[in-house]
Amino acid sequence: MNWIIRDARLCLPSGEKEGDAWIKDGRWAAFGRIPERAAGASLSAQGAYLLPGLIDTHVHFRDLGFSQKGTFYTESRAALAGGVTTAFDMPNTMPPTTTITQWEEKMKRAAFRSWTNYAFYFGATEANIEEIKRLSPLQVPGVKVFLASSTGELLVTDEKVVRHLLQESPVRLVFHSEKESLIQQAQKTWTGADWEQIPDLHTRMRPPEACIESTRWLLSEARRTSIPIHILHITTAEEVKLLRERPPYVSAETCPTYLQWSAEDFPQYRNFLKCNPSLKSAADQEALWQGIIEGTLEVIGTDHAPHLWTEKVRPYAEAPSGIPLHGALLPWLWTLGRARGLSLSFWIEKMVYAPVRLWKIQERGGLQEGNWADAVLFQPMGQTCVPPPRSPLHYSRVAWSPLFGMPLEGRVEAVWVNGVLSFYQGRFYAQPAGRAVAFEQ
Repeated sequence: MNWIIRDARLCLPSGEKEGDAWIKDGRWAAFGRIPERAAGASLSAQGAYLLPGLIDTHVHFRDLGFSQKGTFYTESRAALAGGVTTAFDMPNTMPPTTTITQWEEKMKRAAFRSWTNYAFYFGATEANIEEIKRLSPLQVPGVKVFLASSTGELLVTDEKVVRHLLQESPVRLVFHSEKESLIQQAQKTWTGADWEQIPDLHTRMRPPEACIESTRWLLSEARRTSIPIHILHITTAEEVKLLRERPPYVSAETCPTYLQWSAEDFPQYRNFLKCNPSLKSAADQEALWQGIIEGTLEVIGTDHAPHLWTEKVRPYAEAPSGIPLHGALLPWLWTLGRARGLSLSFWIEKMVYAPVRLWKIQERGGLQEGNWADAVLFQPMGQTCVPPPRSPLHYSRVAWSPLFGMPLEGRVEAVWVNGVLSFYQGRFYAQPAGRAVAFEQ
């Protein structure tokens, strides 16, 4: 179906403009004053923002192997409701995505099940370099390298293996940057402690030094090899400082979790904010804000990682790390930004234009004629209510969010994926319209 979206505030690459938009055969056909011959179903925006759909380059949708926590269907649905139209899924599933066969299986399972467009990272081990050398840069966004243990079984600690990956991988390497040996040392000190004894227990279990030393080493290797890398979920002020001196082919991100909360929030949330890397100090949080505002951190990735409520209420040592963050993402970002005087265009840069540039995503991103029509109609004057834990009104399968009870400004009115109206006024329409993302060489 073709669409004519009337009376919108168009968020174009050149700036905001009032006017109409025409979707024809799944792609953008015109903006502003559209041709008289334009035909299609009509929807009045009533002055709301029409912006490109967000691209989340860091999610854990749990398929395959953890369907009790999430599937491509449930977690992409939650992402869609929050304004995300493209998601890059991580490889720490069961089995982990460490062979071409497993990657192909994920692609097959996502087809016709994903509400968002999708791409899948490949996982590095200390023995699968031959598989990695066969990857296509046109289909795979990157190889995920866990330098420290986290959820799942993937871990690469041998520096020689990492150097070999840097030399041989045909696609960008993306790093979970923590030093495993420093985490193991910390765990020897704090194992057996609980939240009652140590209010910032998880920060001590996964200390700032583990992140700093790992990122310092990665930057030295990047300078030595001149290989593009991407460093995930930055959490410390010292890493931001190090990244200011990085080579131009190194990129980095942080997550909204670290912009919203710090280690000072652990006494209230405990395991419900347990994630890897850990939350750090309020001073580190302020440095992250400075880093994203100045452009040192180019990208925002959510690290959406659903775990069951029943798992999160276990004792600290038994509770898994990871937080479900989809369902209200765009209102959340808008609320965070408004408190700091940031416009909607700031988040469009971090979650649309920067990912398109860095990953060379084909035919997606800005509201431009010829691009696939992935778009969000956003009402900034509305409000979004996050349901209480275990409410059936949650979109994510695990049915809880740390955002419960937090007033969020703005409301996602409608979302189109590949020209298909998939979400409108709180309801999902048609069938999942997501497609595999293509990349330039």
